[in-house]
This record gives sequence, structure tokens and C-alpha cells, in this order.
Amino acid sequence: MIDKGDPLFQNVHKILDQKDGHNLKKVYDLAISDRNFFEELMDGLTSPNEIYRHNCFKVIQTMSREVPLKLYSEWEYFHELINTSNAFYQMIGVKILANLTVVDSDEKFDEMLDEYFMLLDSRSLITARYVAGAAGIIVQAKPELQSRITEWLLKSGKTHHKNKGLVVHDAIESIDSYFDLIINKEKIISFVKTFLNSDSPKLANLAAEFLEKHSRS
Repeated sequence: MIDKGDPLFQNVHKILDQKDGHNLKKVYDLAISDRNFFEELMDGLTSPNEIYRHNCFKVIQTMSREVPLKLYSEWEYFHELINTSNAFYQMIGVKILANLTVVDSDEKFDEMLDEYFMLLDSRSLITARYVAGAAGIIVQAKPELQSRITEWLLKSGKTHHKNKGLVVHDAIESIDSYFDLIINKEKIISFVKTFLNSDSPKLANLAAEFLEKHSRS
């Protein structure tokens, strides 16, 4: 356990307060080796200091990708974040939980799947997009949940969001990442075809690219 008077401890805090977020590798290494410092970073996820909070998140997010087992014991904390009214906190929970599904031996995500994907119709468009974008990561970790997750993504065009095309775009990108796992591919093809004439050029182009890639699958 590192002492708070240690120059290393003081240095990593200076790094966390820097807007450019350089040298976060030093912060990451300390979080891996020192449990007390890791807990401090976890507290920092809800700090009122935006720069500090964002840097804490970047380190925790990297941990969730590279050493997810070290974060699995914190599952309920991230679960609680998706139930807050704060879009930034929701985003943290959405992203971290998706990364932790790869080590979800207790099938915690299976139980909260519907709760998670209901956020496709969250008040926040940002949260909805992160959920749609995280779906591919979750299916790769838990292919047995593919059909349930796909059914949720097929509802992405029916959300209340004014710019729902952005959510659909992210949903199609996720589906593309695991298309080979889908049994009823024609249902997906039909869904994507409905967006060929979307008002959003970006979504229309993605739909065309998807169909060119998968129509003969």
C-alpha cells in the first residue's frame, strides 16, 4: 500500500488533474498494484471535478478491458450507475458492464439483460447509443444471449429519440459484428433494408454497406 506522502502518489494525482490525460499508464499501474488507490479511482468516477472524473473513468475502462477480473467484484456498483438519472454515470455503467461480461461467471448480466437494454429508450440519446454500441461486445462474450439482445436491437428504430437514426446506426454496427451467429438472418436483412432511404446519409450508407456484405450470407 502506497503512502499518501509518497512522491509517486502525489505525481499520479497531478496526472489525474491534467486535461490532456497524458501518462495515465502510471495511474493504471498503481491502480493495479494498490487496492486503496484503486478504490480512490472508483470514488473518482462520481467526482464533481470533470477532468479528474474523466481521467478516473479512462483508467477504470482500460482495467475493465485488460484485467476485468479485478473489477468483477464491483459489478453491483456499476449496475447501480445505470439506474441513476445522470447520463455520464449511466455511460460509465453501460461501458464497464459490457466489458465485464467476459468474466461474468455468475451470470449477473443474464438477469439484468432487459434492464440494461431498456436504456435504448433512455431519456439520454448518449446512453442509448452506448447501449446499442456495447451490444456486440456482450454477444461476443455471451453468445447464448444473442437472440435476446438482437430482439432488443431490432426495436432501436422505435425509440422516442428525435435522432433515433443514430441509435439504429450503432445497433446495426453491433449486429454486423456478430451476424454469423444469427440464425434468422432474413429478419435482420429486412430490418436493415428499411433504412436504405433514411434521411440520415450516414445511416443509409451503413445500411447499403451492410446489405452488400450480408445479403448473400
